This record gives sequence, structure tokens and C-alpha cells, in this order.
Amino acid sequence: MEANVTVNCVHPGIVRTRLTREREGLITDLVFFLASKLLKTIPQAAATTCYVATNPSLTNVSGKYFVDCNETAPSKRASNLKEAARLWSASEIMVSTDPKSVLALISA
Repeated sequence: MEANVTVNCVHPGIVRTRLTREREGLITDLVFFLASKLLKTIPQAAATTCYVATNPSLTNVSGKYFVDCNETAPSKRASNLKEAARLWSASEIMVSTDPKSVLALISA
């Protein structure tokens, strides 16, 4: 059985998630108040993910980058193959459960 899988990247934007709730206070509240017009609600941030996951016109679209429900070009750094290799190596280290493989990746 073949899987019908596509892989895309979505950027939710800047979201007020209350992840900073333990740091809340006058300064944090002031910064978020001043930036409130730039912040998205959680449903607004989820819209692009839902759009890419469910829109029938994107059934066979893969390897693209979406912002605000629109396909767009990623930054130059995000398209850099050397940076991609560094990210892949760092990801392998972070998820590895074998200490020997971690040492091999670090020394490579």
C-alpha cells in the first residue's frame, strides 16, 4: 500500500499563546500591549496550518512554504543547503538515544 503524503512548511506568525505567563508583569504586559496589533490569536495562527492540511487544491503540493494561507518563498538562509545540513545534524543529535552515535555526529 502506498502512502499519499505531502510535506509543507507553515509559519503561524507571532501568536499570543501565554507561554510567557510565568514571566508576566509590568514589562511583559507592556510589550505585549504595544505589540498587540501584530499578534495573532490562536485560531488566526492555526488558519494556515488548517488551510494547507485540508484544501483540496493542495492535494499534491509538497515542499512549499506558506504564510497567511499563501505560498511564499522562504528566506535565503532557509534555502541554504549548508544550513540545512547543519540543522539535520543538530536534529539527529537532539533525537538520538544512542550515546555512541551522538559522539560520532559531534566529532564528524
